[in-house]
Amino acid sequence: MTSADNARTYRFAPLDRGGWILGLGAGQCLLLASGLLAAGVALQVGLPTPVAVGAVAFVLVGAFGSWHGRSIHEWAPVLARFAVLRLSGAARWRAELPLLTGTAADARREPPLPPFLAGLAIVGVPGLSWCPATIATGVGVVRDRRAHTVSASVPVRGREFSLLERADQERALHQWGEVLAGFCAERGAVSRIRCTEWATATDLDEHLALAEARSGGLDSTPGRHYRQLLAEAAAHTVAHDLLVTVTVDPRRVRAQRRAGARAHEAAIDILGEELRLLSSRLDAAGLATGAPLSATQTAEAVRVRVDPAAQPVLRTRRRSLAELVGVVSGYNAGPLATDITWSALRCDGSWHRSFWIAEWPRFETGPGWLEPLLLHPGGTRTFALHYEPVPPSRSRRQIDRDATRLATDEEQRARTGFRIGAHHRRAQTAVAEREAELVAGYAELAYAGFLTVSAADREALDRSCAEYEQAAARAGLELRALDGRHETGLVCALPIGRGLVERWSR
Repeated sequence: MTSADNARTYRFAPLDRGGWILGLGAGQCLLLASGLLAAGVALQVGLPTPVAVGAVAFVLVGAFGSWHGRSIHEWAPVLARFAVLRLSGAARWRAELPLLTGTAADARREPPLPPFLAGLAIVGVPGLSWCPATIATGVGVVRDRRAHTVSASVPVRGREFSLLERADQERALHQWGEVLAGFCAERGAVSRIRCTEWATATDLDEHLALAEARSGGLDSTPGRHYRQLLAEAAAHTVAHDLLVTVTVDPRRVRAQRRAGARAHEAAIDILGEELRLLSSRLDAAGLATGAPLSATQTAEAVRVRVDPAAQPVLRTRRRSLAELVGVVSGYNAGPLATDITWSALRCDGSWHRSFWIAEWPRFETGPGWLEPLLLHPGGTRTFALHYEPVPPSRSRRQIDRDATRLATDEEQRARTGFRIGAHHRRAQTAVAEREAELVAGYAELAYAGFLTVSAADREALDRSCAEYEQAAARAGLELRALDGRHETGLVCALPIGRGLVERWSR
């Protein structure tokens, strides 16, 4: 952070692209070593020289060649994985339709989920004593048997950030940083925090019903004018839904296990306490916090993000008696059919395309730098931010390793005559700033961003993605499509806690 003319600006550190030797990554070093070894063996056994030259040329192309903005050696595992999915038939999945009889065995039946959601279960736990609203509905916990974690979500609604004064915006960002810093403790149980901001077109039926009731019907003159106004505003009317998902790793819970409780039960107790602390910090930051989602609310949040085309049906059910018992159950939160293609993912009646934020703004930005993306009314999309708390002790050790690696790389470049570029200098400056902030008492969080765009068909998906790519460019973001891995991008956009591999495991 810097200050100029009493206006605070923010700068993101560049993505760490350091390697083993002279900036070469692990994959490049291994490819080059294997190519030289293969060429030496070929010459040793008496094979023609063109064979050895061809082996060297092959690894050179794999190590330094690029396609669609990425190195070929980075594409290799993605292509291999996608080829296995298509050849094995696992790219297409259809749920089995059971015969429900209403017995106790049916209630215990695992929900049908595609492979990329396998192992997840939405269970209801008793309400929290500090939140009376959950006493009747309970709390929905997403249990991930594959990652061995439990997660729960809290709805959050902020103030009109774009309408605030610059000083108030800076204060709001500072308070949000304090909210996240509360998770950066030594031996903490929270493994990751996920913020998913889902935006979609709003339903104007209530406005039309109000016009019909108070203006003498929509056929009257005031009714026609109001209906025309709603028709013009419909394309720019977007509803935003923000969920903050907290994930606890039972393997980090020690005290409760020594007391005799099972790891899973102790993790749920710790999760409830972390939700209480999070809600209190959010309230102190001036953000409106709702009660933790119940099991049916969590299932509905997953359902509408997996298949936004189901929204009209869910709205109809919500107006009926189903509202009393929940619109969506944990059993039918997932899709009934999925089809993984190279450039998109289809779930029931919706298409999804996911992007990874490969580059954050390289210039100094103000508090509202994300507005071009978040306020763009280009269709249904989910903007997801993944945070992983870094313990202060590990942060200090990582800073020392990064500083030593960059200094060693600079010496090697200077000794061998390679140029030391601006990116290397910027990385050294970023490490120095991280160390200064850590000494000043600030916490460190690893983070990653994803954007998932959804539409009813491929043509609408292509148009919406092109619009969002332009909106992201105006915000200084570089988006890279997760081609061949769009199901992973959709998982990162859901309030379930699963997604990225944990880096700072304790």
